[in-house]
Amino acid sequence: MAKVTEKSLKARCTELNLGPLRTTTFGIRATRTGKGYTVDLQYRDATPPQILLEGGTAAEAAATVEGAAFGAAAVKVAGGDKPEFATRDTFLRQAGERCPRCSTKDIGLGHLSFVKGVITQPCSCQRCSLSWNNLFKLDDYELAVSIDPSAM
Repeated sequence: MAKVTEKSLKARCTELNLGPLRTTTFGIRATRTGKGYTVDLQYRDATPPQILLEGGTAAEAAATVEGAAFGAAAVKVAGGDKPEFATRDTFLRQAGERCPRCSTKDIGLGHLSFVKGVITQPCSCQRCSLSWNNLFKLDDYELAVSIDPSAM
């Protein structure tokens, strides 16, 4: 196996971005930093980049790039350029502000309902008419601290 260099990583990313990843919703980028290599997915919309590897070796970066390319190829073989719905991770990274099907921010939010530590909020997309529920789970509490001005 040939030694992986910064130049070969960048060339492979360019090859993938202009070839097999051209029709996907993302491109891939590998950069060298003072702490090693970072590999991230660069989305073609306003979605923030997703870091796949941070502070890795050149060989780890090359493996991560190939893994992302293989994953994109698997989605194509399964029957599309992108999944019908956003993945759970993508939906959470977007803070639930986009429709999981068409990615628009034009969504209607319903009233919150509370049941045993879970808050449910019905949502609907104004563009594609998809309906779903946002779920919020209780995981902690914080005491409200008030300062008595007379104690100062």
